[in-house]
Amino acid sequence: MQILSGIKVIDVTQFISGSRCTQLLADMGAEVVKVEPPSGDTLRIIFGLMPGAERCYSVFNRNKYGMAVNWQEPQGQEIMRKLVSQADIFVHNLIPGASERNGFGYGDIKKLKNDIIYTHISGFGAVGIQPERAAFDIIAQAVGGQFWNDQDTYILPNNYWGDLMSGAYAAIATLFAFIHRMQTGRGQYIDMSMQDVMYYNNYRAMMDKALEPVVGDVEKELGRHPKDVLNSLDRMPFYGFFKSKDGKVAIVSLTVRQWKNLAEIVGCPEMATDPKFNNIIVQIHNHDEAVGLIEQWTSQHESQEIIEILDRKKIPCGIAYTSAQVNQDGNLKLRGMFQKISHKQFDKIDIPGFPFKFSEIEGNLRMPAPGLGEHNRLILEQWLGYSPEEVNDLYNSKIII
Repeated sequence: MQILSGIKVIDVTQFISGSRCTQLLADMGAEVVKVEPPSGDTLRIIFGLMPGAERCYSVFNRNKYGMAVNWQEPQGQEIMRKLVSQADIFVHNLIPGASERNGFGYGDIKKLKNDIIYTHISGFGAVGIQPERAAFDIIAQAVGGQFWNDQDTYILPNNYWGDLMSGAYAAIATLFAFIHRMQTGRGQYIDMSMQDVMYYNNYRAMMDKALEPVVGDVEKELGRHPKDVLNSLDRMPFYGFFKSKDGKVAIVSLTVRQWKNLAEIVGCPEMATDPKFNNIIVQIHNHDEAVGLIEQWTSQHESQEIIEILDRKKIPCGIAYTSAQVNQDGNLKLRGMFQKISHKQFDKIDIPGFPFKFSEIEGNLRMPAPGLGEHNRLILEQWLGYSPEEVNDLYNSKIII
């Protein structure tokens, strides 16, 4: 038995944020039914444009049942109402107002299931200045201030943090609400704003706001604005990347012990006591010289050798992996982060494992992402009590695909 066994979730999400939320619930045993329109989730459609790429759909949608329902039609809406009446959780990431126009706002669904937990992910929140604005990951990152240090280029973000983190936070909030329901018997509406999540995780913006009353004093001590300590072209000796013979490595030496050990390893033990380098503040003022001394040593060694030497002294360090390298990492392999799942069309699909390890129970890979409408008959007959003939009629009338 898994942690969320027996919990039923209706997933009316597209793309990544909502799918990540329900993926986390499904991985821990929840019975998640992903309801797609007859044309399919747009992410599925995009993957389908490239031969074989639809296998990637299992990265975010494994362990879910799949239905394809035309819920614009009365019979499709009736299916949705029956699904919701049996559910514990309803998740969607439609633009605020869209679900209400279709009769599936929180007020509508609460009438069907009084204790429902209704999780809604949107770009700017259901309450705000312009809640109806559409958003994607890059929009959330932009308005969350995540590009504060990159105002002069048009390079896209390296990852979909707006989607991935908003989905994870939505799962956390959903589980908080579920615990509350266990304690009180009451469900509730959860309003998740991707902009909120991005700001909540914008370290620089939060620190700048907290430092506003004293920023002049701090700048005087540092010789620069706080944001320019670690986020400018100037490299710092105590926290950053250093060239190696075959790439670059990340090294952190924030404590007195770490700095002393690093100074000894790179052949400059005097840096530990030299007034130009013996604490972080003076290292900021003399960063170029200190970085140069460290890099004289690192540039003569291969990355793995650097890691082995520094690790013996417990100096935090790591190789700056490429995507190809991280997908071969031995530690990730040992911890089960590389998994495969069988798919009837694509055979074995590589998918990530579970990022949480419990002592009493584990996540479980039960099935790949569903094909479009793959479990229509199973859900309609076994969950909702439709007869085989009624299901056939729904297929014939294109209510389900």
